[in-house]
Amino acid sequence: MKIKKYIAGALLTIAGLSISGCQPEMDFYHPVNPSEDNYYNTQEHLIYAVNGAYNIMQRGGGWARVMPFILNNRSDEFLFTNGAAQGEPESAELSAYTVGADGGFMVLAYQDMYVFQYASNFALKKLEENQDNAFDLNNPTDKKLYDRLRGEAYFLRGLSRFYLCMLWGDQIIDRSNVPASSDYMKAPAQPGEVYQNMIEDFKTAAGLLPVRSEVFANSNDVGRATRGSALGFLAKAYMGRPLLDGTAGAGSAEWGLAKEVLKEIIDSGEYDLVQNYRDNSSETNENNEESIFEVQFCQSQDTQGFNPAANSDQNDWIYTGQNTMRQIEMTTPNSTNHWWNSMPSLALYNEFERDNIGNIIDPRAYHGLWIPNGASWKGEDGSMWDYTKLFGGDYTVRQGKWFGARKYAYDGWMSDPAKSGINDRLLRYADILLMYAECCIETGDEATALIYINKVRDRANNQVPSTDSDAGLFYTTGRGNLPTAEQLLAAAPTLGKVVSSRDGSLILPGTTVNTVRRLLKHEYSVELYLDGWRFYNLMRWYNNPNDPDATSILGNLEKKYLVQIEQTELSGAIPFNYSKHWILPIPSKELNSNPNMKPNATN
Repeated sequence: MKIKKYIAGALLTIAGLSISGCQPEMDFYHPVNPSEDNYYNTQEHLIYAVNGAYNIMQRGGGWARVMPFILNNRSDEFLFTNGAAQGEPESAELSAYTVGADGGFMVLAYQDMYVFQYASNFALKKLEENQDNAFDLNNPTDKKLYDRLRGEAYFLRGLSRFYLCMLWGDQIIDRSNVPASSDYMKAPAQPGEVYQNMIEDFKTAAGLLPVRSEVFANSNDVGRATRGSALGFLAKAYMGRPLLDGTAGAGSAEWGLAKEVLKEIIDSGEYDLVQNYRDNSSETNENNEESIFEVQFCQSQDTQGFNPAANSDQNDWIYTGQNTMRQIEMTTPNSTNHWWNSMPSLALYNEFERDNIGNIIDPRAYHGLWIPNGASWKGEDGSMWDYTKLFGGDYTVRQGKWFGARKYAYDGWMSDPAKSGINDRLLRYADILLMYAECCIETGDEATALIYINKVRDRANNQVPSTDSDAGLFYTTGRGNLPTAEQLLAAAPTLGKVVSSRDGSLILPGTTVNTVRRLLKHEYSVELYLDGWRFYNLMRWYNNPNDPDATSILGNLEKKYLVQIEQTELSGAIPFNYSKHWILPIPSKELNSNPNMKPNATN
């Protein structure tokens, strides 16, 4: 389901959000015109209430613009560019660990994640009221749809809690209701409260939601949350408990519970790995059998488009429509009609396995990055630009150091690259398999872990159809030669190493892949890079005393500023400090307007 199916009927819900803080002296009620009191009294309109909650993920503070920066730039996979440093410092600050309490991108995401929670609570409230008996709950057909909609709303509320807690820590405001005026200035939740509430939301949603095949049987419902969506994020929460639960500490991950939930997803038969890895980040084959949950986008060519020079509101659908701006900001250089505010790092580039003469042999690198000897990009003139032309002209001196992100990008020129319809995949089956492998390692079963790691590695070797961009590359003419997990362990290469081109000094030592645990971390990196999970995973591993490498796991973040200088010669980034940078600061606007809110350790 493309997001245009979600937006229908959402505007009345969202309109209520913009005036929720006002206290009118007079309340006029028109008996005919739609209002919150008389609108949600049919099944169609209650579906719209749930659609409105989905739609918040499309806003500028959501995945339409800001969330991909927050989730990716803080990791060691992305660096800021000169364009960001000069024209979009909010994105550069995320990568440089210099975000303040007024950081624009951070504030916008904070706002919209709470709008997301509000809209989910609003949908649950309207469903509970079931005005005029819109759903006959004694009718099995009505009850089935009613429960599915409730499951979707519970899942979306759990998702809002997950991302709010993941990004701002445990002691934040949390609501299970649409606030009344007396509840506006709420104090932070008690330690552990948000975690328990998100767990309950995901479990409740899993109990109400049908499986993927049942939901997607109706083409109008393709892309909605399913039982697998709720279970997948439930497992994410269990494994990330040290980060999400203020009453828990390092070593508190719920490996057994997560393993049970992940095995249910695997055994359901509802999901599989797609043949072509590229399908996981392009507009082709969206909502496929590998997708657990996606944020839905489609090209809204009739919108005005976001224009920073005109001070347009990036949260106004008049400007952004149902587009994502990831294409214009996080993919290819400025010479391709893009803003190009983030670039993949040398640490990521050097993580991919190579042959004995230095050529990358992992097809996933070429499917998701614009790198030397890789895929070509179609220029405005219709010709194919290889890497040397894509990074030619003024960029030539940076070849071998500057890279582009092919993930979530079109393979050629767009007259208006701000209008992208590529869905953002929040969770996919490959991640489920790797998470299960991690749980197996933690529960003493490395043999089974290797089986599931190999499932992911084997897909990477698939031969895929040739395109203009991939023509002649080895993975279009036959299967790849990526070794098995066991073969890689036997070879024990050191991956991710970064050396200064100036004096040959060691910037990042890399990791020697000589244990199953290290192999799994490598596989997470080369499979899920730029999917938004790397920073979260690093924080999890740092908080796992079972991991022999826990004390050194943050080395890439601590020295990221040196990689930044090596690749771009841009300074301003600072060394990562876990106690200050693992979460984002509570926005000063929140602290100034709500006397009951407290700063966190990052403020």
